[in-house]
Amino acid sequence: MEQIHINNWKQIIYTIAAIQVGTGVTIIGVLSFIPLFLVELGLSDAGEAAFWAGLVSGITPMMVSFSAPYWTRKAEEFGARKILTLILGLITIVTFACFFVKNPCQLFILRMTQGLMGGFVPVCASLTVKFTPKERMTWGLGIFQAANVMGIMFGPVIGGVVADLFGYRVPFLVFGLLALCSLIGTLLFIPNVKAEKKPKESILQSIFYFLENPTVRLMIFLQFLCNFAMTGIGPILPLYIRSMMGIDTHIVATVVGIIVFIAGGASAMASMYVSKLTVRYPMYKILMTSTLLCGIFFVLQYMMSTVWELGLFRALTGMSMGLVMPIANTVITLAVPEERRGTVFGVTTSLSLWGNVVGPVFTGVLAMQCGYGSVFWSTAFIFIFATILIKIQRERIVIDDRKRI
Repeated sequence: MEQIHINNWKQIIYTIAAIQVGTGVTIIGVLSFIPLFLVELGLSDAGEAAFWAGLVSGITPMMVSFSAPYWTRKAEEFGARKILTLILGLITIVTFACFFVKNPCQLFILRMTQGLMGGFVPVCASLTVKFTPKERMTWGLGIFQAANVMGIMFGPVIGGVVADLFGYRVPFLVFGLLALCSLIGTLLFIPNVKAEKKPKESILQSIFYFLENPTVRLMIFLQFLCNFAMTGIGPILPLYIRSMMGIDTHIVATVVGIIVFIAGGASAMASMYVSKLTVRYPMYKILMTSTLLCGIFFVLQYMMSTVWELGLFRALTGMSMGLVMPIANTVITLAVPEERRGTVFGVTTSLSLWGNVVGPVFTGVLAMQCGYGSVFWSTAFIFIFATILIKIQRERIVIDDRKRI
């Protein structure tokens, strides 16, 4: 993938980040009111509403994981800006269409379609790599990761507030307008990117090509693990706080929202400033330390006796993950040939997003069979295991780190 040198590259990176935040809010924002909206659509049974809420919420990341390699391939073939414009246009139409749904099946189909349009994340990553100078790559990918987290942070808050004030359909209009603004921003502020030669290998061949690289495999595992840990704790967190910490049922949702928001903010801040750390310390040391700290902080979360102590260590965990994700992306960028850097983000996004799918299912079953503590301890163990893998792969990561200079 050809590096593009342009004077106002920082402005372009910030524009890409704003597009990510707007589109992320559009996709994620519905999660705060989906169960209630399904009741309005006619599901009176609580169990049935919960079942459909799981389907509607889970289908989107699953479809993104399937479609991401396809969109990055098309971005290489026809130009990233053109494909991003197409994706955002389709997301805008589908989001507005959600306003008119009459039953859960229609909402499910539209959310599935949104997932199929989910290639905006790897395409934005590809554009970030194209426009960021090689020596500032960690900074650019830190901004990219921070924007991803901000979309996850602000989406449910905006969706919940708008739904409470104006009803459960109005948020779809707000999100549709956000997607439209992202589309306009792409057309006005993102330069054209010359299309590459049409790839000769299939998408499956590309996936196996990258998975043959041990460094890429390890970084995908770390990203999968971060997604697994972030989303896996979500379904049990309200129940854990209510039953183990004695919080009043009427304020549990608010407390959980505050904790999630603070943890997301800490993660975003860490991602934004990770480049300052990489100037002082090797990426290998930061990656290994932050991964180990994730494991330690999960143990400490379980050991806390008050909800605010739990919130503190959730924030520290988020901060550690905020260091892992952009450094993993940087190592991946340096570990693959320059002409393949556009395609690699489709593969990494596709595989790491399965953490969002597997996490809630795994932790839900584990909590049911072994109790809440098993979720914290098992997640901590996996992070510590990942730290050992980083130690074993040390030489490869150090070599990739030196490529920055």
